[in-house]
Amino acid sequence: MKSPVVLMVAWAITVTVASAQGLVVSLVSPRQALAPGSAVKLDLLAVNPGVTEAVFEASATLHGALWVDAQSWPVELQAGAPEPRTLRPGEFTHRGYVLVLPSGVKGRVVLEITEGSYAPLRTVLVVNTDGGGKAVAAALPVSTMDAASPATAQLQRSFVGHFAPHEPVYFIYGAKVPGAKFQFSFKYRLLDFQGDADSVAQRSLQFGYTQRSLWDLAGNSSPFYDTSYMPSFFYESIATQSANNRLGPFGWIALQTGYQHESNGQSLSRSRSLNTLFARSAFSIGSLGDWHLLVVPKIWAFVGDLSDNADIKDYRGYGELQVVFGKNDGPALSYTGHAGREFNHFTTQLDLTIPVRFKLFDVATFFLVQYFDGYGESLRDYNKKSDALRAGFSLVR
Repeated sequence: MKSPVVLMVAWAITVTVASAQGLVVSLVSPRQALAPGSAVKLDLLAVNPGVTEAVFEASATLHGALWVDAQSWPVELQAGAPEPRTLRPGEFTHRGYVLVLPSGVKGRVVLEITEGSYAPLRTVLVVNTDGGGKAVAAALPVSTMDAASPATAQLQRSFVGHFAPHEPVYFIYGAKVPGAKFQFSFKYRLLDFQGDADSVAQRSLQFGYTQRSLWDLAGNSSPFYDTSYMPSFFYESIATQSANNRLGPFGWIALQTGYQHESNGQSLSRSRSLNTLFARSAFSIGSLGDWHLLVVPKIWAFVGDLSDNADIKDYRGYGELQVVFGKNDGPALSYTGHAGREFNHFTTQLDLTIPVRFKLFDVATFFLVQYFDGYGESLRDYNKKSDALRAGFSLVR
């Protein structure tokens, strides 16, 4: 029953990444043991988890150090001539580098990159001196963008290149029962409707999935109070960097429109389910590279059977408004609110996120404080008013 949270925590403390310019960047090293003095090929892997394009541009030389206990050796990693690449949302790429190991290095060695746009980065190498190590053949790449191997190309076509963040991902806890609340979410690109290089928007058909749970950790056997399962299919259009989408300080960012199902998987009197057709758009005020304001209106229409929750329109209404003030690499305050059909059932959620980096694990995440006041924090209690203050961490905000 506790596996979703365990997985989230395990992911949060084991991924060695750095965040810069909207990208998540990781240094990937060989898994096999290496020989002292050998040339080692490493990859700088960049993933774009955002909703806008981002440029991956790493220098031809990366400087850092190798550490074994308290002893260190300065090193540099070499690649070919730098070639920046623009990554669309959900895309990833890699750049190959070569490191020549010093002859005196042995054991479990920590490689730390200390200079550059994506520093700090760390990875671990295993170096053997008993003949068990291998010299990894690694000629300097002609281009910084190595040709993808068949396995890598297949992975990008069918897996990594199609996944992207969707709604926030977080785990928070508060004093009121049920104390814990967590959510995870992703989207998967099914179809790509791309035009030429000058297209003003990247258009695609997406499958989205969001799951949000309230969890009574303090209760007997720690039962889940309620869980909402929210699969969706939607058309998405995201403005490209080349788009002329600004009018003074105002800019259009994205549009989503499609279908969403929501249910809680329970039976009899606790069963809840609904289907909606929705449209959501996002606009910015100010530069996205600095302090800015995001305005995200969403409207929906109920379709199909509502017998499990016949009066849910009275509490959810037909739309919501989200307003976010913040900075990409800084804190952000988000307001999300909606009213019932007669504008007499108001619901407010405030989310304050502050970037946090754990130096020990080199993980970037967010400290999250969330306040909820209104109706239907859980689908099971869509017509009951509640309030809660919780805090925890967020992997995607």
